[in-house]
Parts: sequence; C-alpha cells; structure tokens
Amino acid sequence: MSFADAYLEKVSLDPSIDKQFPDKDLAIVVAIPACNEPGILQTLESLLSCQRPKGSVELIIIINSAESDPADVLSQNELTEKEIRTCALAHEERGFRILVSHQSKLPGRHAGAGLARKIAMDHALSRFHHLNRPEGVILSLDADTNCEGNYLVEVQKQFLDHPDTKACSIRFEHPLTGSTFPDTVYRGIIQYELHLRYYIQALRFAGHPHAFHTVGSAFGVRAGVYASQGGMNKRKAGEDFYFLQKIIPLGGFYEVNSTMVVPSPRPSSRVAFGTGPVISKFQRGEYTELDTYHPDVFFDLKEYIDSVKSIYTSDQQELQEMLDNYPPSVRENIRYEFFSRVGEIRRNSAHETSFIKRFYRWFNMFRTLKYINYAHQHYYSRIPVREAAGSFLVQTDAGFQDDGGAIEILQYLREIQKRAG
Repeated sequence: MSFADAYLEKVSLDPSIDKQFPDKDLAIVVAIPACNEPGILQTLESLLSCQRPKGSVELIIIINSAESDPADVLSQNELTEKEIRTCALAHEERGFRILVSHQSKLPGRHAGAGLARKIAMDHALSRFHHLNRPEGVILSLDADTNCEGNYLVEVQKQFLDHPDTKACSIRFEHPLTGSTFPDTVYRGIIQYELHLRYYIQALRFAGHPHAFHTVGSAFGVRAGVYASQGGMNKRKAGEDFYFLQKIIPLGGFYEVNSTMVVPSPRPSSRVAFGTGPVISKFQRGEYTELDTYHPDVFFDLKEYIDSVKSIYTSDQQELQEMLDNYPPSVRENIRYEFFSRVGEIRRNSAHETSFIKRFYRWFNMFRTLKYINYAHQHYYSRIPVREAAGSFLVQTDAGFQDDGGAIEILQYLREIQKRAG
C-alpha cells in the first residue's frame, strides 16, 4: 500500500500520463497548469536549460479550459498542446521527461487557477505514488514563469540538506523594465510586488511566525506532505495562499533564496484578484498608484504579538488588564473571543511551546488578515504603497534612506528578503 492511496482514490487522473512509468530515481516533478499560454515554450526552454539535479525530473503540464472560454482560448490551447508535444519529442533525454494532458471545458463553477493547479499537482503526486516515494519533491510553477539555471539543483539541495523540510517558498522577482509590455504594466508590477514585499516585511517586524510569501509559481512541497494535507484546493484565485497556510504551521517551511523564478507581469482577467487583475487596472488607467495597508496597523499588531508569551502565564485579572491596554484596533477586534480562545488554548497546552504553536493556529494568517482589514474599516485608511513602505522602513530600519521612488524601495526590500532566507 502506497502513502497516497487514500488521497488518490478521491481524484480523477488522465491515464495517458501514466502510460510512461516514472523512472525509478524520480526526484522532482514540476507541475504546470496552462491556459491560453502563447509563450509557454520560453518557460520550457528555461527548465530545459537548468542544471540537472540528482535523479530524474518530470514536467507535467495540464492544459485546461473552462466551459465558458471563448474560441480563441480553445484555439490557443490546441496550438499549445502541439508545441509542447513537439518540444517533448525534440528534447528527449534520459532523466528528463515532459508529459502533457489536455483537459478542456472544465465545469464553470470550479474551472480556474485552483482546479488547474490541483490537477497538475495531483498528477505529480501520482508519479511519486507509483514509486512509493513520499519524500519526492513537487514544484509548482506557472506557464508564463521562467527560472534561473540553478533552479532545480538549489531546490533539491534545500530538501536534501534539511530533511525536516516539508515545503518551501522560492525567491521570485518580476521584470521591472523592458519592451515586452507597455510602461503602465511595469509601473503596475513595481507597485504590486512592493505591496507583497512590504506586507511580508511588516508582518515579520510584528513577529508573526507564519510570514512567508505564498506565490503559486514559486513553491515546492514533499509529495507525502501534499497528500497528508489534502492536496491543492479548487479556489479560482488565492489557491496558493490557502494551500500553503495549511503547510506553514506544521513547521519545516523554509525559503530558498539561492535561486529565483521570474513570473510574468502580464495583465489577466482569468482570476478575481492578484497580479493579473491589478495590472489590468493599471493598463486600463483605473489605477495610477496602488494603495496598501497603513504602517501603524503593524505597530499595533506587534504590541499584541509581543504579549503572547505573557498570555500563557497571566491570570484572569492580568489578562483583562492586558486586553484593556492593547491598541484600540486590536482590543476591539479580539474583545469578544479573547478569553474563550485563550482559555481553550491553555487547557490544551502542556507547556509554553505548545501554547504558542496552538495560539498561532488560531491567530493564523487568515485571522491576522481579518484583523488588518477590520483595522482599516474602523481605525486606519489605506495609503499609496510607496508612501506606506517608505514610512515603515524609515521607522524600523536604520540603514534605509528614503530618497528614491517605488522601484528603489522594492529593490531594497528584495535584498533584505534575499539575505533573510
């Protein structure tokens, strides 16, 4: 009986993929969903150019479309399949295989980024299932994302050198200049990536232990962990965030900053939120600058998080005083559940370490985001991301000089986060 039997019994797989049995030394499977991807060959070329890791590598590409997709999308998908199959034949080599499945007209209520990524990763899991290899590595990549030449070997190094690794995020950097897209696209992606990095940096300053980037084209997970945590979800957007928030609290989650992927900054309407829709609004002129969270909310959050160890040892009166002295945005947001949650967590915690772990199962990244949104409904206003990130860094980083634009602040945060891993 293999480690993924129970999970795979519940999913539907394309049997044509398994006509080619996986190599016995299969080490990495890269799962790539693809819909309306005219540039996918560039992604494949970047993977084919990678240094080869120990063991075999497979790319599993799931071309997908929804019932409602127009004819031009279906036509592009047909062309994409031909291009991939031609590429696979032209680059046949021992230890590196390209497999493709075309799944058209998926049910409209599920079709989207989440389902497509799930299908790709489920097929990746099935390859390791055949070998009963729960330690195998599944990488999630997008069809419009390129990678550096050391992508495969550096990710493998993380999992080999740190056997406790359950999953990891991988450094990403969008292109910030060029001639491929209009200037509005580059202006938009600078601000959007700055928002992503500012948010994570501010959460780390506040002390939240689960503050990691969760980008669909930039993470990896062990096959056994993927199966045990119920696999990818079918969400139409944000599937990567929701999936990784199941994994990160388990521990053994790392950042790989010794390599990099380069996601496309292109506009898109395929998902409801995220990079594509934000860039589309810049391109249509609906945005000229991107608003984000006010820095003060993270200073409030830090006061709360700094008190977590004291919560474990405090009596009822001390807890009441603690609650009364929290910043108003925190106090009013947690007031009605604070005592019941703390009581429940303490009853099920034998020591401080288990208390802290259980505490962040409650005040996880979902609950934290709920607090941040509440604070902006009642106490703070969103402000332009360049202003927010600059103000935050001036207050928290003595080495920062606030004398540049959004791109300079983004580059500064990139370097900080690259060194942090």
